[in-house]
Amino acid sequence: MPKNSQNRMILMMSREDGLRLIREYVSKENNIKHMIAVSGIMKEVATRLGENPAEWELVGLLHDIDFERCKGIEDHTLVAKELLQGKISDRLIEAIMAHNFENTNVPLDSVIKKALVASDALSGLIVATALVMPSKKIAEIKIETLIKKFKSKDFARGASRERIALCSELGLSLEEFMEIGLEGMKKVAPELGL
Repeated sequence: MPKNSQNRMILMMSREDGLRLIREYVSKENNIKHMIAVSGIMKEVATRLGENPAEWELVGLLHDIDFERCKGIEDHTLVAKELLQGKISDRLIEAIMAHNFENTNVPLDSVIKKALVASDALSGLIVATALVMPSKKIAEIKIETLIKKFKSKDFARGASRERIALCSELGLSLEEFMEIGLEGMKKVAPELGL
């Protein structure tokens, strides 16, 4: 089989195959839900930017596949590279590795890489916001509330505002990015229990 056609086949891993794969390596349901949340945002961002939604969704879904197998943050995504080699393209593996750029030294030199970093952080802010809503549902979150929570430095401290702000390098304002992120997470909310 010619290399290009093999690469195309690898790129076409389905969402269902991705979910099966993460369930092989990830046991904590909250970690799986986080990966699903990021995949929802990534798919929506890709759609808005005219990129490949299936690829971006897969990157979001697989981005923390090694989280429970790493010794610490230092080898996070390096283990993922080994787990994903031959299953998805090297370009998508590199995008996954870039979300831990501080430790992998993979540069944030493409829109998919920057989108993953920003989406990863935004998912945490959206989940934290949903959990303080009376219904504990994403559907209840208004963009104004999310912006207010973003500005409150004491709220969801783990959701890096600096990483979320990378959305500007995608040509999106903070408000646009939050709207896209909310829409993407609403689509996967039943899987998140939110």
